[in-house]
Amino acid sequence: MVMNEKNIFRVTKATLFITLFVVVFSFILLWRHIVITIPAGHVGVMWWRFFGGTDVVSAPKREGIHLIFPWDKIFVYNARTQAASSTYRVVANNGLSFYVSITIRWSVRDKNVAILHKTIGPDYFDTLIVPSIGSVVRESISRYPAEDVYAVRRNYIQNQIYMTITVEQAHNSLGGRLVPELDLDLIRVEDVLITDVELPEALRYAIDRKFSEAEYVKEYQFRVERELLESKRKEIEAEGIKRFQEIVTPTISDAYLRWTGIQATVKLSESPNTKFVIMGNGPGGLPVILNGFEGENTKSDTKPPLKSIEKAE
Repeated sequence: MVMNEKNIFRVTKATLFITLFVVVFSFILLWRHIVITIPAGHVGVMWWRFFGGTDVVSAPKREGIHLIFPWDKIFVYNARTQAASSTYRVVANNGLSFYVSITIRWSVRDKNVAILHKTIGPDYFDTLIVPSIGSVVRESISRYPAEDVYAVRRNYIQNQIYMTITVEQAHNSLGGRLVPELDLDLIRVEDVLITDVELPEALRYAIDRKFSEAEYVKEYQFRVERELLESKRKEIEAEGIKRFQEIVTPTISDAYLRWTGIQATVKLSESPNTKFVIMGNGPGGLPVILNGFEGENTKSDTKPPLKSIEKAE
């Protein structure tokens, strides 16, 4: 009896050990299917294999670690603001065909990410965003000439495209930051930007030349306005000089001019430079001041005495 109990205990112990080993081994083997990590800025959509598929009722899974059965899945979606570019072939209102590069910034609505996964899937950008925006881009640009899209009204056109995409009447599941979000909006479009317009080379050169000539015209207009203002300034200056002379001339007398000349002579005489002063002749004469010359230069310029020349002969 005792031996049977010992055998049963040994068998039970071995069974538990094997069972534990199998469980641990299975857990390690299926780790990436059981333990799901959702990184920062992402959300998860639960998919039950035996209980109805995609869970559109419960809230999406948030950041962190989640434990699930290995036969179920969690699909992770990026909930941050994302940006991508797409190129569209468009036709202007004059029949010219060219290419436009559009940059779209968007984010997934957390509330409806499960519906997005069930109805469209992870490739929603190519399936939903690109076609929806492309149709609006082509329709909006077809109203304007290529010149407006290239430079003149680019900002206006891209704002019009954005508003057309995000209005409630569009029914394209794309909401926006400038209009109230609807319960059926799956994507929140932040911006739609026209980043590049690829025109034919000849047309692009002609448009660039046109804008250059327009800038030259503005420059010449500015020059003309400047010259007009300068002529107006000179006219005002001449009028001021004329009025000054009309006011000052009657008050100037010979005595005043003589006194001014004396003051100027006194200031010159106070200069440290060597000079000669010649007194004027007559009652109205003024002193005349001549600067002196250096002694050596003066002597070298004078002629030798006559007697010295005769002796030399």
